[in-house]
Parts: sequence; structure tokens; C-alpha cells
Amino acid sequence: MRVLLAFFFFVFSFQIIAQETTKSRRATKAYREAKSAVAVQEYNTAKVFLEEALILDSRFVEAWILLGDVSIGLGDKKSGIEAYRKSIPLAPRFSFPMYYRLANAEHSLGDYSEALQHIRKYLSSKKISERYRKKANALKKSCEFSISAMKNPVTFNPDNLGTNINSDADEYLPALSADGSTLIFTRSKKVEGFRNEDFYVSYNNTDDWQLAKNLGEPINTLQNEGAQCITADGKTLYFTACSRDDSYGRCDIYESDFVNGKWTDPVNLGAHVNTENWESQPAISADGRQLFFVSNRAGGNGGKDIWVSYKNAKGTWMKAKNLGKDINTAKDDISPFLHWDNQTLYFSSKGYVGMGGFDISLSRLDETGNWGAVKNIGYPINSPSDENSLIVAKDGRTAYFASAYFQEGRSDLDLYTFDLPQESRAREVAYVQGVITDAKTKKPIKAEIELVDLQSGRSYKSSQSDVDGNYMLCLPSDAEYALTVIKKNYLFYSENVQMEQEGSILVRNFKLQALEVGEQVRLDNIFFELNSYDLKDESATELNKIIQFMESNPFLVVEIGGHTDNSGSKNYNLDLSEQRAQSVKSALAQRGLPLDRIQTKGYGMSIPLNANSSEEERAVNRRTELKIIAVE
Repeated sequence: MRVLLAFFFFVFSFQIIAQETTKSRRATKAYREAKSAVAVQEYNTAKVFLEEALILDSRFVEAWILLGDVSIGLGDKKSGIEAYRKSIPLAPRFSFPMYYRLANAEHSLGDYSEALQHIRKYLSSKKISERYRKKANALKKSCEFSISAMKNPVTFNPDNLGTNINSDADEYLPALSADGSTLIFTRSKKVEGFRNEDFYVSYNNTDDWQLAKNLGEPINTLQNEGAQCITADGKTLYFTACSRDDSYGRCDIYESDFVNGKWTDPVNLGAHVNTENWESQPAISADGRQLFFVSNRAGGNGGKDIWVSYKNAKGTWMKAKNLGKDINTAKDDISPFLHWDNQTLYFSSKGYVGMGGFDISLSRLDETGNWGAVKNIGYPINSPSDENSLIVAKDGRTAYFASAYFQEGRSDLDLYTFDLPQESRAREVAYVQGVITDAKTKKPIKAEIELVDLQSGRSYKSSQSDVDGNYMLCLPSDAEYALTVIKKNYLFYSENVQMEQEGSILVRNFKLQALEVGEQVRLDNIFFELNSYDLKDESATELNKIIQFMESNPFLVVEIGGHTDNSGSKNYNLDLSEQRAQSVKSALAQRGLPLDRIQTKGYGMSIPLNANSSEEERAVNRRTELKIIAVE
């Protein structure tokens, strides 16, 4: 009823200076009884008294106005609009404030042309405060936008997810794993007369969603759980839980991991994320290092703002920061979702021009790390009703959201899927997945995985395999990456990854070698100019990784070995391979690695990995390797 109370403040602010416009004592008494009922939030009772007052005097202006406020507050906007319209011709001195109120209500019902007419009428007054003129101009822009949007609708064909997902209860706030196989959502239904929120999960192993099942303990409890997100690999769940013993406030954000087929006991994310205020609606980035969420804490721009916390190298969530005025408005901004491309943010807001209520918008991260202009994703995706909790699959086009707008005779929320219009799509991403194990014991390893864009040298992703050795990394399809796997007491692993096709899925299983003499790794991201020993700039990423590895293991002495294919003479290839190994040594020395810890050897074409019978095979044989030759 917070909106309703705001209305009442506005009403009383101009009623204080005047007596009631009725001469009927009985009507006045009924009206004052209605105001008393409003003061104790008995709105249905207030409506009865107001209707009585208007029967006694149908020209009672204040009663019509208050009836409009009460009706809208109770969700009956049509009756509220009717009451406002009847008040306007009865008392000209009240008419201009009512045009503003009327335009707001009409816009919220989708009566955009009439709303525009009335807000223009309101703005024609010279007695409007600067505060309300600003609000009125914002409403005017929304009316103009809505009329234009309806004349230019975007393609929108929502498809209900079916009875395996949806029920006669409310289903909303979907969360999807990157591979599209796991859907977790919130279901709210009455249990013993009380409304309770729980998580449900469904798996899609074919083309159909399986029957959703309650996620069960320890995630679900007798209290409310809702507003969740899931990491790219489907192994970690971030969610909102309320009224728990370890809560900092009414509702906090928690984390649980899927280990050995079970969800672990939820852990509160701590004081850097949660406060004594309300925190909810988490959204995790593809690399698991950024957590967006909604909070009404102090320091924001409006009632509810979107905040973000970053995970440091030690795995600790840092103190959350407000996303700023590029995204947040003076009104509520909620339900963030950062697409797997790590640059397209979808969210819902009441603070931008829109069709009414919460509208879904998007913003894209630019090359400087700033959020770009916010864009409404259009009508009829956005309607006069509230739209929120939108998520988008890794293909950048398949969206999911909750709505009750498409169901005749029903008011419960269902989950739908649809294709986003072209201009609102994210970049399609590919992903690399696999298992990391010990080369000898075959046991899974929890290791660090990093992807670096070879063109820019920027670390694009940093992630970690789980206790079962499983990992998944999402990344744009149009770049070349250096993938490095790092684990203490193991030789690092290096591979060159090129995602040439959009939506590619690569499976890469890595077997790490313990730090023992003779173990070696191919330096897949060391590059030379053609028929030359000059290192390319793209080699910097690999060189830096070698430096980090050697600094972490100061007891190692390594050999840099150069290898060629069989093109050219034996002596030519032997010299070239030795010169290339020396070039790597020199580059490492320039970066501070002591010369006595690096040896070099050119092997020429003496140790081929295949028959050199094709260009593809020869490319494999042209390589640089790092081998442990001493553990001191």
C-alpha cells in the first residue's frame, strides 16, 4: 500500500487549506469516517464510507478524489479513473492536480493517448512545483514512447513452458545453466493457509522439460526461499532466504554447491554483500566473479537499486558497490541478469520511459568498462503490467520470463519462453567444458582455469573446477584464447583455444603432471613469425604464465625445447629450433627470470609427434615445450 499512502499525502496536501465542498453533514461525517479508516489502513471500510458519502452528495469533490485513491490502492484502477474523472468538472481549483493523478492511472492501464492528453493539460498550469513538473515530463515521455512503441511492435511469440513446469500456483524467477539442461525456478503456493516460496528444478535432456521437482533440503525450508541464480556449470546456487538464524537482515543472499549429487548446507555470503536491509535477486556472471543483486540499503539512488560485489583472487566477496546512475534511477530497479557474454545486462525498472509498471530494459558494457545507454526492449514484450525476471540462454536470443498477461480467466504467474527481437539480443557464446585429473592417479583435481584474449592480452575468464574436477567456461565465439590450468605442486597446462563457430561446444579434459623431473608441457601459446625465431606479440600471455609458474616454484630448473616439422634440411631445422628456444629464454630473462634456471635445446625435426604427412600434422610438430630437468 506504499503507493496508496503516497497518493493520500498528495491529496491531503491541498485539502488542508479548504473545507469540504459538501453542505451535507451526513456526507461530511461519512467522508471523515473514511479518512479515519484510511489512517488505520482499513481501505475496504473507507471505500464503503466514501460510497455512502457520494450517495448523499454526488457533487462531493473530495469524496470522489479519495474514492479514486482508495480504488487504485485496492487494485481497481478502472474505478479509480472513473472517480477522478467525475471530480474534475466539479471543482476547477482541484482539477490540475487531478489531471496528473488521472494520467498516471490511465498510463498504468495502457490508455496512453488519454494519459498524454491529460498530462499535457496538467503541464499547462503555471502553478506546478519543479519537483512535480519533472515527474510530469517523465510521464509525458513515457506516454509518447508507449504510443510510438505500439505503432512499431517488436516480434513476440511467447510459448508457455507447459504443465511439467507450470501449475495453478505462481511460477517465476527462472534460472538456467549455460548448457540449457537445468532450470531452477521459484514456486509460490499456499500451505496451511500461508503463502510459501520454494525452489523447483527441472532437467532438459532431450527437447522437453522433465516434471519439476522440489529442490528439497537443505535449500528449501519452512521459511521462504526465492530469487535465485545458478552458475554456468550448474554447480553453485545463489539465492535469497528470509528470517534465518544467521541473517543480517530480513532477507539475505546465500550460496550452496552441488557436490556428490547433493546441495551443501547454504552459507550466508557475509557482511560485504548482506546488510540489515533487504537483499535479493542475485545474478552471477559467467566467470563466477561478479554478483549482481538488489538492495534497498542506504547509499542508493532510489528505493531499490542494483548493486555488485566482486570476488577477489582468494575467493572472498568484496564490499558491494552501487551500479551507479548509468543503470539505477530514483525509482525501483530490480531483477538483474548478466548474460553469459559478460557484457549485456537485462533488468527491470520503473524509472525509465516505458509502457507502465516495471519494464524490461538492457544496457551493454562498452570497451572502457562503462554501461551504455539503457534501452527498452519494446512492446508487446513490455506491457502496462509489470515485466521482470527475464533471463536469456547462451544463444543470446532465447529468453525466459514470468507473466500472467496471456492467461484468460487466470491470474497466476507462469513461465514462458520466446525469441528476443534482433536488436535486444546478446552475443551468442560458446563454452569449453571438461574434467581435470591427476595424470597418474586419475583422481579429480580442483584447479584454477584462466582464459586470456590473445589479441588484447586481457584476462577474459578465471574460474575453478569443482571437487569432482568438472569445469565450464563461457566465452564469445569470435576470438582466440590462451587457456591455462594451474594447480599448486603440478606442472601448469597450456592450450590454444579458437572458437570459430558461434555456439561452439568444446570438450577438453586435462591431465596435470606432478612436479617431477622429466615432466613436460607443450607451450601452445608461444608464436613465432614464419620461418623466423622472432616472437610474436601474442606470446606475451604465455611468457607471463611461465614467469608466474617459476616464481611459485623457485626450486625448479626447466628446459625450453624447440621442435620443427620436416620442411627444409635437418641442419636448418636444428638451428631454427635452437634459436627459437633461445628467443624464449631471452624473453623470460628480460622479465626477470634468472638465467641459471633456464636451459635450452633445439631438437629440430628429430622428435615428431606424427608422420608429417599433411599441413595439419606439420603444424602439430612445430612446437615449443617446457620440461622440468631439476628439482633443487
